[in-house]
Amino acid sequence: MITIITVVYNGEKTIRDTIESVCNQTLLPEEYLIIDGLSTDGTLSIVKEYMGRFPFIRLVSEQDKGIYDAMNKGLALAKGKLIGMLNSDDWYEPDALEKMSQAYQAKGSGVYFGILRYIKDEMDYYLERTSEQFVSERMIPHPATFVTKDIYEKYGCFDLQYRYSADLDWVLRLARINKAPFHHLDHIIANFRIGGASESWKASLESESVLKKYGVISSKQYAIRSMILRLRLLLTSLQGKK
Repeated sequence: MITIITVVYNGEKTIRDTIESVCNQTLLPEEYLIIDGLSTDGTLSIVKEYMGRFPFIRLVSEQDKGIYDAMNKGLALAKGKLIGMLNSDDWYEPDALEKMSQAYQAKGSGVYFGILRYIKDEMDYYLERTSEQFVSERMIPHPATFVTKDIYEKYGCFDLQYRYSADLDWVLRLARINKAPFHHLDHIIANFRIGGASESWKASLESESVLKKYGVISSKQYAIRSMILRLRLLLTSLQGKK
């Protein structure tokens, strides 16, 4: 059983692509959970349109405390043994679920991730597949990641004290503290539109604090790197005023 979770708020411009990519898989999911934060645009109408055609889509629309709170809600509801998180402006390759299912059947419990294609200005930008061994330098590609349900049950979900970097905290918790199994796939799994909260300077600062928490960087390194980030922000602000 595969569960896909999409968290969305006012995503009418892109969510149709996201839903289509799930519903047109070579291997369909057992359930597709769409967790909406009380959208005020046409998002809900689009979702309900697809619910009439695909009975495995389930909609939950209620207020939440942010993206990771909504993700945790989805995880609490998920019945699948293998769970994928797909953002409301991203989309899967047609055989993504089939590739992940094959890998899971071969290797069992763990964190599975493949190649992520980055999209800039609606054009292919570059491909990336990082490693959990170097997560301090680059986060593994969340939209191209599937996780077995037992991993969430054993090690927990996302820590809501983080607004931008709870996924980084979660990966470091598994990779550095709990030594959970990670499995790499040499296949393009998902497509990611560049932009959003995870790209902001606040997210970068929060990520630095997570790295310090797990001893990836020292307190001195954290102070220096944080100062550099703030200086870059100041310079960007000054240039914008010219």
